Amino acid sequence: MSDHDTNLYGTIHGGVMMKLIDDAAAAAAGRHADGPAVTVSVDRMTFLAPVRAGDLLSVEAGLERAGRTSMTVGVRVTAERWNHSGPAAEVATAFLTFVAIDADGSPRAVPALDVVEPARSGAN
Repeated sequence: MSDHDTNLYGTIHGGVMMKLIDDAAAAAAGRHADGPAVTVSVDRMTFLAPVRAGDLLSVEAGLERAGRTSMTVGVRVTAERWNHSGPAAEVATAFLTFVAIDADGSPRAVPALDVVEPARSGAN
């Protein structure tokens, strides 16, 4: 993040983070839908800690639910200082709903979400 992304308080503007979140969520939804998907709603967005100019952000998005044409995507944002080693801090989370669209902009069906069960280890 750079000084161009800051607000009047010297921290990264929430709108800049919202754009990064929406971009990552759209990529996850579009990959699952195998085509365009548009944002229908921001169901929840929580800013947990301020982000400063110079912080390195990581944005991870994954599908939480797939309906007939819609998908819910969860997003997690972490930040770390560019000049310090150490653990990244969670700075924001969000849930967004997307709808897959066809070439005419009409909703289209999406694949079901395959849930992978975690591997079990050891004896019962």
